Amino acid sequence: MAPTRRRNSPDILAWVSIAVIVAACVVGAGCTAGTSTPAPVAPLTGPCWYLDAYLGEDGSLVAVLPGTEISARFDDEGKVTGSAGCNGYGGDYRLEGTALSVSSVAQTLMLCSEPEGIMVQEARFIDLLGSAAGCRIEDDRLILTDAAGTTTLVFVHETVYRALAGTSWTLSNLAGGDGGMEPVLDGTTVTAVFGDDGRVGGSAGCNHYGADYTVNGASLAVGLAMRTEMYCIDPPGVMEQEDRYLSLLADAASYQIEDGLLILVDGEGADLLVFEPVVQPPDLPLTGTEWTLESVSPTGDAVSSLIAGTAITATFSPDGTVTGSAGCNRYEAAYRLDGTSISIDPPMSTKMYCTGPDGVMAQEAMYLDLLSSAAGYRIDGDLLDLLDDEGRALLWFRAEWP
Repeated sequence: MAPTRRRNSPDILAWVSIAVIVAACVVGAGCTAGTSTPAPVAPLTGPCWYLDAYLGEDGSLVAVLPGTEISARFDDEGKVTGSAGCNGYGGDYRLEGTALSVSSVAQTLMLCSEPEGIMVQEARFIDLLGSAAGCRIEDDRLILTDAAGTTTLVFVHETVYRALAGTSWTLSNLAGGDGGMEPVLDGTTVTAVFGDDGRVGGSAGCNHYGADYTVNGASLAVGLAMRTEMYCIDPPGVMEQEDRYLSLLADAASYQIEDGLLILVDGEGADLLVFEPVVQPPDLPLTGTEWTLESVSPTGDAVSSLIAGTAITATFSPDGTVTGSAGCNRYEAAYRLDGTSISIDPPMSTKMYCTGPDGVMAQEAMYLDLLSSAAGYRIDGDLLDLLDDEGRALLWFRAEWP
């Protein structure tokens, strides 16, 4: 959510002047890398740096408010410009080795009412920026310090800042009940795949899940996750771990990528989830693959697993027919593709009647009805989702790797 702004007209000229300054930026000065051994001078100027955390009044580092974006760009003419969250700003800076000073900071005078606390955060940022006495760059992070050497502002490089979409991760650690970090249970795999379409999903350890997510700078918001309804008993504690993982995922307020690890943190800056990168396997083809149904979502907002003891399959042939087992009867239907859009004719099936397990015939009828109402599909590795005309998953399939 973008900040809600109200502009004060007398400062339009100041805003224009700052915007002109922002436009100029070339590579030049640098801060010494923060290592114990001499390192090449890392570039300060050129890239845009986005604030990840700042020194709070209580002396602890505070994550930037979700839904706000604070930036700083240093040019080689001694000017620093950016967004303070609501207002644009510009000022002078002087860099001598690792000594940095910022002065003559001017701002536009807009007032933003949302999110709550944005103006307090902005004032704190401007104050800390003006008190900067030193800087260093560690990996892809710019760290500003005060005269006492205390870290006051932590920025991330623009290439890291927008690097979440299109990535895949495997969970290595999650916050425990005592606030400490715990490794995932042996024998379990928890994954998170952040799509370019604003959806994150994967395996929660037992069930598959999916949720909407939004990124605004380093801020991250994950919506309520939908998951399948399987129940796993091995290893012991897997279901408790799954519940905790999905709860922590929903609590995430921002993210960091450090040393190749993805770290999700809460609004207080505490680590919640730590992921390692994974190489996503290639997607299986739609045609020629036998897909096994794992769960259904008749309304698009609730997910149900199949009745125990039943199996439903679908195989899409290159000739435009889909065949398989509906749980009791075999079926066949014609289908047509247009990119990722799909239309499936009402299926024809054999006429057997199965008495068990209870509900198998009602499940079969529901599946065949949902199959013919599919309007699109997406494949993620070995997972196939058939979607309705609003992009919501109706049928969730999995295939075995060949």
